[in-house]
Amino acid sequence: MLRKFALASLAVVLVLATMTMASAKPNVADTTKKGSLLVFPKIETAFLDNSSSAVDTYVFIGNDNVVPVSIKCYWMDNNQTIEDFQFTMTPNQPVYFSAGFGRGTVDVPPFDGVGSLVCFAVNDAGDNQVKFNHLYGNAMIVFDDLAAMYNAYSFAAPGNPTGTPGQLVLDSTIYDACPQYLVTNFATAPNDVTNPILFNAYIYPDLTLWPCKQDLRQDRTPTCTKAKFDVWNENEIKFTSAYQCFKCFYEGFLDELGKTKAGFSGDTFDNTQRGPGFGWDKFVYSALHTHAARFRVQGIASTICDGKIRGCGSTKTVDTPLLGVMLYAVDSLFINTNNAKIVKPLTGFTPFGAGQDNTGLVQWDPAGPTPEAPAQ
Repeated sequence: MLRKFALASLAVVLVLATMTMASAKPNVADTTKKGSLLVFPKIETAFLDNSSSAVDTYVFIGNDNVVPVSIKCYWMDNNQTIEDFQFTMTPNQPVYFSAGFGRGTVDVPPFDGVGSLVCFAVNDAGDNQVKFNHLYGNAMIVFDDLAAMYNAYSFAAPGNPTGTPGQLVLDSTIYDACPQYLVTNFATAPNDVTNPILFNAYIYPDLTLWPCKQDLRQDRTPTCTKAKFDVWNENEIKFTSAYQCFKCFYEGFLDELGKTKAGFSGDTFDNTQRGPGFGWDKFVYSALHTHAARFRVQGIASTICDGKIRGCGSTKTVDTPLLGVMLYAVDSLFINTNNAKIVKPLTGFTPFGAGQDNTGLVQWDPAGPTPEAPAQ
C-alpha cells in the first residue's frame, strides 16, 4: 500500500512539474501584456501646405495601477533625429496625444515624419528608470477616413532596473528580452495578377522594423544592421537572399525591397538612412505563385552592408533582435519634408515573435542634478 501511494505521489509530482514547465513562459516582450517599457515601432505624420494634417498618429497609454507614475518618452524619426519629453500619469489614468500636433490629455513636442516612439517609467526627477509593470499602449494611424491600429510592444521588468541610470537592459532579468526573430503570414503583393485576398491591385504589405539595440542619447552611436528574410509560399517552397541594410529604423513596402523609384536617384525616394537591399520579387505573386506566404526576418551583421549605409559611416553592422509592425496600405505618393514616404494605412498588426535574444539595450540621457547657487 505504501509503495502504491509513493508511486501515485511521484506520478502527481511529475505531472505537476510537466504542467509547470509547459506553462512557464520566457520573459520576452510582446503586445498582450503590461510592462515598464513600451515601444511603438511606427509613428507617421504629415502636413499639407495649409498646416492641416494629412496623416496623424494617435498614441494611447494606460496606467493600470492605483498610484501615479512619471513617463519618459523619446521620438525618433527615420533620420535618427531624437526628441524627448516627460509627463505624469495619475492613478488608473488613460492618456492620449496626437503625434502631429502634440496635443491631447497631455501636451508633448509634436512629431513630423516617419519614425518610432519609446516610453518607459522613471522616477519624478527623471534621472533613473524604475520598475512599474502596469503600463500598456496602442497607436492609431489616421489618414483621411482610413485608420490602422496596433498594440505597443510591452517590456515588463522582472528585476530592479535602477542599477545603471540610462541603461534599459533587455536581458530577460532586468527588462524582458526581445524575440530572436519575427515571423508573419502575408498576402503577396499584387504584380501581374490581382490578389483576391486584397480585393484589388493597389493594396500592398508594408513593413516597419525597429532594432532592439537603440542609442537615444545626444552623443549616440547608430545601430546599423541587415534585415535578412526567408520567405515560404503556400507550397512550402523557400525563397532566400532577400535583405535590406538600414540604420536604426526601416519602413517600406515589401515589393520595393532594394528597388528605386522612377524620378528619384538611388534610394533617396524613401527613408534616407538605408543601404543596399535586394529581393523585392520574393514578395510578389509573379515569383511566389501563391496568394499567401510567410516570412521570417532577423537583424544580422553583414559585410555586404558595412560602409554602405548612409548615416552609419564606418560603424559596423551588428546582430540585433527586431520589433516590427505590418500594414496593408496604399502608396500615397506623398513625400514628407524629411524625405520620408507617407503611406495610407488600411489595417495594421504586429508580427509574431519567436525565441529569445538577451542582447537588447536601450540607452538614454538621465536628467542631471540641479546645482545650488554658491553660498554668499
